[in-house]
Amino acid sequence: MVIPRWRRVLAVASPVWATVLGAAMAVQWELGAGGTFASGPPGAHTVGLWMADTLPLMNGREPAWWWRGPFFLSIFAALPFAWSVTGRSGSRLARWCTRGGMLVAGAMVGLEYSTAGYGWPYDLVALLVALGGTVAVGVSALRRRDLPRAVAWSLIAVVPLTPAAGFLVFWYLPPGLTLGLLIGWALAALVCSEGADGDVRGL
Repeated sequence: MVIPRWRRVLAVASPVWATVLGAAMAVQWELGAGGTFASGPPGAHTVGLWMADTLPLMNGREPAWWWRGPFFLSIFAALPFAWSVTGRSGSRLARWCTRGGMLVAGAMVGLEYSTAGYGWPYDLVALLVALGGTVAVGVSALRRRDLPRAVAWSLIAVVPLTPAAGFLVFWYLPPGLTLGLLIGWALAALVCSEGADGDVRGL
């Protein structure tokens, strides 16, 4: 199966994009609320204060649109690769939970961060559906052998990755759920090997 390289590149880049924007939002939320980064890693308060004093986009009470607005694009960046891989899944339910969950989550996150909180409950539900679908695709692939084992385990890994990845964005939601999902798909893209003819081996 041929998967264009740009789809894999976007999938690998998506968690980096989400981490940068998600962490920036978390810093500004914490500082704007007068907090001390109790939910963040050690040293985050010092770093956050330096950012607030140094970076113009970090000195407001609420995260600047530049951090919030484009965040949803990180989900859509991983979607083309996820769409190609799930097309090989023998489980129709897992395939469409993953695709539909990511589509709805991207749209709802975009609405939430561009309006007055609209979409918040919906993007969390959609992200949970996408996470469940991704894991189900991986489990189904191990049973049916319709995907390489490395790809299948990368998708199953979103379960431990999600709480661990939340550390990078101070466990704020929805960035915390989003990041674990995107890292799993990025790992799947990285373990795919490409032949000289452009074919992605094992897919």
